[in-house]
Amino acid sequence: AHVRAGHRNIVVGGTHGRYRDFNGTLIEVPMEVFAVRKKALEVFYPLTFCWLILTFGFSISAGLAAARFTGKLYDLPYWAIFLPAWISHLGIFIMHISSAMALSKFINEANANRQRPDSTDHLDRVEYLSLLQRSIKFGVKTGVLCFIVLVFEILLCIRLYNSSAISMGQVYIPLWILTVTHIANGIVCKSQHLLQSLFWVLLFTAMLLSVLIVDYSMESISWGVIIALIIALLLIVTGVLIHVVYGHQIGYFLLTDSQLTAGVFYSISSMLAILVVAIIGGAIKLPEIIQLDLFLITIFLAPFVVALAGLGAYLVTRDEYDRLLRYGGQSLNTPMRLRLEEKGWNSVVDNGVASIPMFGDVKYKPLDSAMTEMLSIDLFWICCCSHFYNAVLDEESNHYYARPIRGYQSPTNNARMSASTGWGGTEEPIV
Repeated sequence: AHVRAGHRNIVVGGTHGRYRDFNGTLIEVPMEVFAVRKKALEVFYPLTFCWLILTFGFSISAGLAAARFTGKLYDLPYWAIFLPAWISHLGIFIMHISSAMALSKFINEANANRQRPDSTDHLDRVEYLSLLQRSIKFGVKTGVLCFIVLVFEILLCIRLYNSSAISMGQVYIPLWILTVTHIANGIVCKSQHLLQSLFWVLLFTAMLLSVLIVDYSMESISWGVIIALIIALLLIVTGVLIHVVYGHQIGYFLLTDSQLTAGVFYSISSMLAILVVAIIGGAIKLPEIIQLDLFLITIFLAPFVVALAGLGAYLVTRDEYDRLLRYGGQSLNTPMRLRLEEKGWNSVVDNGVASIPMFGDVKYKPLDSAMTEMLSIDLFWICCCSHFYNAVLDEESNHYYARPIRGYQSPTNNARMSASTGWGGTEEPIV
């Protein structure tokens, strides 16, 4: 309701309307353009609730599963554990149907408008084509991922009720497809970061070892190895999240308020997930003098972990919807600086956009010389920052980035970093 109310806050003025975003900033948007964007984003709007629906169902299922496998609710049937998650899948299916109906309606109206003598479709399509492409892409991704997870849940439920009916390797068939696809994408296409490929490799290894233990009874492999792989996987996720949030604090990444809040939620969720896995795996044991039921703590932490991750993803999706409504979906062509080197002129990255998993598209900008020198002794930053730009910025600002950035939270004060008073940037879409 808050998102919908914010998008309706329009102040009409002539042929332009002033759109008031969540931070109270008034942005001049032509009413005709705004109407086209809002109509096209009706395809995307139902999909923004997918993460909320997933969060509700999977949080309940995570809590019930933790209670069942820790022995607190040993008689709880397996179907009761999966039921909330399956209801969430049904809700997501309804949202996709609603989005498809909105897409069909928009296409029919666009075709009818194209036949009119005073049609403005040749101008409107500049706005709505990119928005429809992004909406369809998001819908396909969420639909495929939810279908893979649903098939895995069904196979796992069959396995739990009758272990002889299906093997563990067959249960993992949807996840095999997902992990192998991402690993091949990282090796062949090289379209993802090394840490992303390592994430999928660790997940694939953990599944493979569990199949060897369960299906082939290989006693030489310990469950502790699988627990260690899962913890290592979560540590990679936590490290990347801390890197992004820290990059925002020093002024390198320009996260929006929603992205920054989502980053905090993600970080807390991943740290608590490590704690839950360590408790279940028996890696954490308290002294006998401390009378504390760790399994009971796990039952409360498991749904909390899922809820934080889901809410963070919802904030990012909502933020993407708001930015598309304000700025449109056209791609941003970012000019690059030229630097004279020994071998001649070379183009260097100035301002740009990086696609970061779980955050979406994030703007970044190089640091000034003082901040670069201060960070040069930080080994953690040197190892983790794959997008780091160590060139000295010119004092003269580029006219292309002369307009202020709207809707970004200032990470530092003027005393700590001079770049915070003049970020630069444009009001182009962060897409």
